[in-house]
Amino acid sequence: MFTVHPDELKNLDGLQLVELLRMLVHAEARKSDIPMRNVDVPLQITVADGGRDATVHWQGGRASTDYFPGRDTVFQCKASDGGDAAWTKEVWTKASQGKKKKRELNPAIAAMLAAGGAYIGVTATALVGTKPDERAEAIRKGSREAGGDPTKLASVQLYDSNKLAMWATNHPAVALWVKERQAGYALSGFATLDQWGKRAEISTPPYVASETRRFALSADTFDELGFDRLAARVVDHLSEPGAVARLWGASGIGKTRALHQALSTSTGELRELTAANFIFCDYPEVSGEIWNVANQIKNAGLAAVLVVDSCPWEEAKRLNQLARAEDSALRVITLGADGQDQVEDCLMIRPLKADRDTIRGILVQAIKARADEIDFVAAQCDGFPRIAVLAAKAFGSAASIRKSTNEVAEQILNAAGVGEETVRALELLSLFDHLEPDAEPQGFDQLAELLAHMKGELAYEHLVRAAEQHLVERSHGRMTAQPLPIANYLALRRFAYLRPSTITAFLAGAEPNRRNAMLARWGAFRERSDTLAEVVRRVVNRGWLREDTTLLGPDAAPYLAAFVHAEPDTMMRALHFALIRTSLDDLAALDISQELLDALRLLAARSSTFRLTAGLMLRLTAVTDYSDGSPVVQLLRQLYQVALAGTEADDKHRRDSLLKALEEEDPRIHRAVVEALGAMLTTHMTRLGDFDQIAGEDYRTEWSPETHEVAVDYFRWALERLRELWRDNPDFRDRIEAIVASDLRTLLDFDLLDVVEAFVRDVVNARGHWGQATKGIGDWLYFDRPAADDDGSRAMRTLYDATLPTDSVDLALLYSRFWAADLRNPDKRYAADGINDDDHEYSGRVAQALAKAIAKDPDQLDRAVAAFASQELNAPWPFAQTLAQEVEDPLAVFTAAIKALDTSGTRAGVQFVRALLGSFDRRLTGDAGRQKALVALAEGSATLSERPMDIYSALDMTDARVADIAAQVRAGTVDVGSVVPLSYGRGLAAVPVPVLGELIAALVGRTKDGGAWAAIEILNMVTYGMKTVGPDLAALCALALLSPAIAEGSTINPSHAEHGFDRLIKLLGASGAIDGVFGTGFAQLIERACRSVGGYHNRPTEALRAGLPIVVDQAPLEVWAVLTGFYDVATRAERERLNMITASTKMFAFNNSDRTGAGALFNVPEPAILDWVADDPANRVAYPMSFYPMLGQNGESWHWHPATEKLADLYGTLKPFRAALRARILPSSYSGSLEDHLRRFLEPLAAWATHPILGSWATNLLGDLEGWLVEETRRR
Repeated sequence: MFTVHPDELKNLDGLQLVELLRMLVHAEARKSDIPMRNVDVPLQITVADGGRDATVHWQGGRASTDYFPGRDTVFQCKASDGGDAAWTKEVWTKASQGKKKKRELNPAIAAMLAAGGAYIGVTATALVGTKPDERAEAIRKGSREAGGDPTKLASVQLYDSNKLAMWATNHPAVALWVKERQAGYALSGFATLDQWGKRAEISTPPYVASETRRFALSADTFDELGFDRLAARVVDHLSEPGAVARLWGASGIGKTRALHQALSTSTGELRELTAANFIFCDYPEVSGEIWNVANQIKNAGLAAVLVVDSCPWEEAKRLNQLARAEDSALRVITLGADGQDQVEDCLMIRPLKADRDTIRGILVQAIKARADEIDFVAAQCDGFPRIAVLAAKAFGSAASIRKSTNEVAEQILNAAGVGEETVRALELLSLFDHLEPDAEPQGFDQLAELLAHMKGELAYEHLVRAAEQHLVERSHGRMTAQPLPIANYLALRRFAYLRPSTITAFLAGAEPNRRNAMLARWGAFRERSDTLAEVVRRVVNRGWLREDTTLLGPDAAPYLAAFVHAEPDTMMRALHFALIRTSLDDLAALDISQELLDALRLLAARSSTFRLTAGLMLRLTAVTDYSDGSPVVQLLRQLYQVALAGTEADDKHRRDSLLKALEEEDPRIHRAVVEALGAMLTTHMTRLGDFDQIAGEDYRTEWSPETHEVAVDYFRWALERLRELWRDNPDFRDRIEAIVASDLRTLLDFDLLDVVEAFVRDVVNARGHWGQATKGIGDWLYFDRPAADDDGSRAMRTLYDATLPTDSVDLALLYSRFWAADLRNPDKRYAADGINDDDHEYSGRVAQALAKAIAKDPDQLDRAVAAFASQELNAPWPFAQTLAQEVEDPLAVFTAAIKALDTSGTRAGVQFVRALLGSFDRRLTGDAGRQKALVALAEGSATLSERPMDIYSALDMTDARVADIAAQVRAGTVDVGSVVPLSYGRGLAAVPVPVLGELIAALVGRTKDGGAWAAIEILNMVTYGMKTVGPDLAALCALALLSPAIAEGSTINPSHAEHGFDRLIKLLGASGAIDGVFGTGFAQLIERACRSVGGYHNRPTEALRAGLPIVVDQAPLEVWAVLTGFYDVATRAERERLNMITASTKMFAFNNSDRTGAGALFNVPEPAILDWVADDPANRVAYPMSFYPMLGQNGESWHWHPATEKLADLYGTLKPFRAALRARILPSSYSGSLEDHLRRFLEPLAAWATHPILGSWATNLLGDLEGWLVEETRRR
């Protein structure tokens, strides 16, 4: 099917030959990773005196491809071969081709001569024997006659129909185009874009385009693409060999038509890529051939995109696996009803229900009613274009439409041609989330008789007919009624016809899957059902759920959430009394179901029932496991966090509920209150699912603080209560201290210095020191302290000292407990540029100094060895290494360490003992006897001998040992994390770079196991203390840093891994080792970290943000090209992730200069930025506004930065520009007070009062700011 013969090309005319050449050149460029902007094929037979029909030019990468002889190549077409004389003249300008004229080279070949490029003649004629070479010589002759030197050309060739046929066969989509040209129709079920668009289901009715049509890449509300970016995103994703994508969603939602319309209406590069690479088919039509075709493309290594419509999910996964096979260049897009929001390595695109404009556009073509009536009908279509077609048919002749859900539903059903029996079957199906009539036919027959009074076989037949009208979605044997408004109308009508006793009997006797399918529907109804409310009252008040133990037990669990939707007040009373009457001891014995928590979540959403529900949640929490994974604790924490709490209950409701709980005497309730108060302090917020609403009730707005002051008061109140509980309940102290310490850095940015300081001093007075607070306050001093010290920062510095231990051993433990980079010099601030920052080794230096003194004091030495060998420490190496060099008797000290480790009964002290072992081993070099005794002591340890690698890796690493370990890493027999300790204590520092390179390459190859992050940790230790590195070591660092797996983030100690990433980037920058290739790779990491493919977890946002300024400084244009290309096709959620890395201001930034200063991308040359924006200002201008500097300063006076003023003059009329500027002035996320920040803008905004474009806007905003500042001053 994809083999092209020369005879199939012989009848191509000039335009067709150029069109074929266009597709071949674009396909070859895509296959060879040559940017499309470097390909130019104008659709015309000749270009006046240009002598070219196609040009290709690129830099970097491969020097040539199979059909591009060099990086500069020009093609000239002649439909028919005119002999040597015609090709000789082809290289001359038309004006110089006459007799006795002086020959002049046309610009195309002149440019190739100057560049040393290649000149290719193209003809549809078949040339045999030596004819192609003769034509090439004729071209050289013409060049010489015009004064050119053809020896300067890299290549001169003639591509005839034989060569073109071979070329087209290498690109299946082009081959298919050739076949279709000959036949005039699609062949064997496979088609090009144009032929695919001629199918009836795509071509009629006319497609209604809408700029607001959305396509989701995940469940995130903001992770959506507009229709205008759909084609570009799909093509961008498919740029890599083996890439796969799927469009999935309900029948009738418009998947196929949307993709076809997006691709067929695209222009420029997108259109050319689609025509040259895409092959379309419909799975039911080609199911017998699809695997042969896909395997043929894959095995031949051909670059093609196979688009498979109506493809079941299981078959799609098989195709995806085939495309991702080794050495495959095949790409696959499947379309089908089923899928899931995110799948690893697959771009999942879910067309959302069509927007109002799309549905309305379909309706207004046929309906003449008023606009509000059409809008009402559009709402009942629920975003299904096919249902809108039915509605247009139903109301096409109506002058007016009654705005009744029932009437509109009836008219649509009538237009679909469904009769009374079909409607009854739809009513039956609408009672359930879904049914599987053929999975258990007997059960389906019974429920059809009970609930719809019809035979099951007949009901099934009518549902199949309804599916043909898109009123039923069918997937994997499942049937679901659609659209939802019609399904709700039919379900509520059927419930109204049924007796409550019938429903009750069904629920009591039905199979669990059918019972649950019915209950799942109750939360979707927008009207209350008296029948269902009565069912709940009967079952809960006097039925099988009337007993407390039953209501709280597993038998009731499936009903609880649905019953809350149907009759919330009855369920509130029932659950409240059941949980209150059950003692805490008895509650502890219950298995708390997720269904019970779902019911309580719904009830907590209402302010009227929040306090009662919160009290119940505190009781459940009081008797549950307090682990982070406990769903009870997770829900309690959610309900009290400052935002995303999933409730309309305000801060007063929440405080009152906790004060009420504190009145109880049971300390277990007070312990649960501690957890709720801890949630009130957190700024790292998550929510379990959406903000659920109770069905049939008015929409409720989720509460969040209206002002910064309300949020601060919320935090202050919680911290004060925690302090009281800490003082009164010694048993709670460890947990309260952990809660406060985990958010200490953030709390210091919220005007809470007084209460934070009081709490810290309470802990220090009780314990003598507080290491967790040392770290939290140290983080604030390092990252967030103002550049100019003020009273607050000086108070924090004093408080830092107060948290430190006074005992030398305790102090050494503190500086060894955290990772090396986690405790920093409290007198230094973060240095964003350069590598010469001693702070990273500060804690190690302090620990080493302490070790020297401790080694000389026998009492302190004994205590230190016993403590270090029995505690979990993250960075014991500096202390251990220095101690090993200072003690008098290494074997005696190591014996004591082994004894302490084995006596502890845990492995907590293993790292310290290993560090001692390695350090003593190096100290005893040359003393074979004592070295042997040292190893014998280690092997005699019950703890160390459990894992011989702990001993083996602590000793000096020889080249052979490193090579052996690298082989084990490649074989997958060694965990990558276990290899990292080899580098501790500079254990790999002496290994030659080539040998080290084997290990690094092996680790980077373990992409699924975080091997690249392990490599970075090793390289960080190997380069410890270095200011620069040589080219070979720099190449190893780049290999690890630019591994695509880095974008997924480290799952083991992310902060430590990201510190290593940051340091190595700085090291390469200082070494001059960051070039354009590195810049492109680094920007691609950022893109990968922001993409929504496969989930978004643990992405190294901070590490990439820290490295960006260094990379941009040395490779600005390369970074800019990648990031802007991604921005153009990114969803809102992806753009927000990108902004977290590239914007000038971090979320919750405290430093005012960060808010108005420039981001790293401002170092990109300004012409590149402005040229990019100019191509599409409305969609692009917001991006530079995120990193442009806002203000400049002269003394005490502030003014607009000239770069921002330039953008304002160019694009001030655009709404996106104004919105982006306003967002910079009024940030939505910040720490501390905004007052100083806002005051800076008063003078600049006033200066814009007469601005010809922004004068009115600036004046209005200035008034808002002045009003806010007056109110702020009044409150103080």
